[in-house]
Amino acid sequence: MGLALAPPEQSRARVRLAHLLAWCGPGLPIAALGLPLVVYLPPYYAGTLGLPLATVGFLFALVRIVDIPLDPLLGALMDNTRSRFGQFRPWMLAGALFLMAGAWLLFMAEPGVTPLATFMALFILYFGFSCMNLSQVAWGSRLSGEYGERARIFSMWTAVSVFGTLTVLFIPPAVGWVTPGAPESAGVQAMGWFIIVLAPLSVVAAALLVPEGQAPVGDHRVRLADVRTVLADRRMVRLLAVDLMIAIAPGVTGALFIFFFTAALNIPLATASALLLGYFIAGLVAAPLWIRLARGWGKHKATALAAAWFGIAQLGVLIVPLGNIPFAAVAMVVAGLPFAAPAFLLRAMMADLNDAQTLDRQVRDTPGADTTGLNFAILTATAKLGYAIPVGLTYPLLGLIGFDPTPGAPNSESALTGLRWLFAVPPFLLSLAAAAVIWRWPITSTVHAAIRAQLAKG
Repeated sequence: MGLALAPPEQSRARVRLAHLLAWCGPGLPIAALGLPLVVYLPPYYAGTLGLPLATVGFLFALVRIVDIPLDPLLGALMDNTRSRFGQFRPWMLAGALFLMAGAWLLFMAEPGVTPLATFMALFILYFGFSCMNLSQVAWGSRLSGEYGERARIFSMWTAVSVFGTLTVLFIPPAVGWVTPGAPESAGVQAMGWFIIVLAPLSVVAAALLVPEGQAPVGDHRVRLADVRTVLADRRMVRLLAVDLMIAIAPGVTGALFIFFFTAALNIPLATASALLLGYFIAGLVAAPLWIRLARGWGKHKATALAAAWFGIAQLGVLIVPLGNIPFAAVAMVVAGLPFAAPAFLLRAMMADLNDAQTLDRQVRDTPGADTTGLNFAILTATAKLGYAIPVGLTYPLLGLIGFDPTPGAPNSESALTGLRWLFAVPPFLLSLAAAAVIWRWPITSTVHAAIRAQLAKG
């Protein structure tokens, strides 16, 4: 009855470090995309390539919204996949090809690029991103079934992702050091080449070295009824709502980062990039602290603390004096300390929810397929929506208040004041709301241990 899972001994086993690092590897090119898509490419397309500000905001938001319905479809297809190469490997390999093609089209664009060409490049890129990211996180949920070990698995995934973000952050200034006077396009294109080269290398390494874990036996065809059941689960709704709010909050700060620091704080672009480096390093260094908090205090409470911390820290950025780089550096480090926590904790919690839903089907003795891929697809979709909303809303609002995105352009005090409030207040409110919602998450470590024990009995 129900779906067979790995035996208790296997579910509690600590994942080998070599396997864990190889599985994390594809997260490097995936993460290397995140910063350019949110921080660099929208201003680059608006300021350097010449697309109107509102058009850029519309395109970067639209492609994410159009791409969102594909994620549940991809998740269901992954749940249906059983092949000699595994369940998730084929999807990761195919995704790498699309990712490389999209990166080439997007990062190598020239002035005069059309809105249609930009949209198509973004769509191809996001399709590859979805295939790679979704197959990776669903695969990661199978590496272990133990509550604390899942926090370790997804924290390592986040740490590698942050490392990928840090690496791509170094690329534009490195290009400037090697070739003084190089145009901005040289740094953007170098970021694209980094992704194009790294994607196939990391994916092939994961495919060759990492076992997929034990896939459920029996019926694995996801039906519409299974989708409705998943979305009717109040625990799922709670998790998705929190993930959406937590994605929107840093999405706002990321979309406005370059404008805020260069125009509102009068800090040079190269220095602002260095401050962003401190933000990500702080998140990486603090990751072990959040793992310890998750193990001892619970993943949900650690997530709530991280969300509240992030929101309050955004208000602190508002008091940075004009041009005061040391003050800005401290503010960015403080804001970055909780950066890594929500991403890996929420995905570890989703893996726990998968177990709870499997037990629900066993208790009700109702037929149903494993929905691991579908669950993570829906979670990926909310994250995409969370990052689509900031650019789609804030860029048109900047246009309405008269903000000029051209590098070095003068802006009125009212436009700069509007930019400051957009940068800090929405993330503050959303982060506190997310903390309140996740605080009462029902699947604690004790509850999850009981779930796994029941599943082991069949």
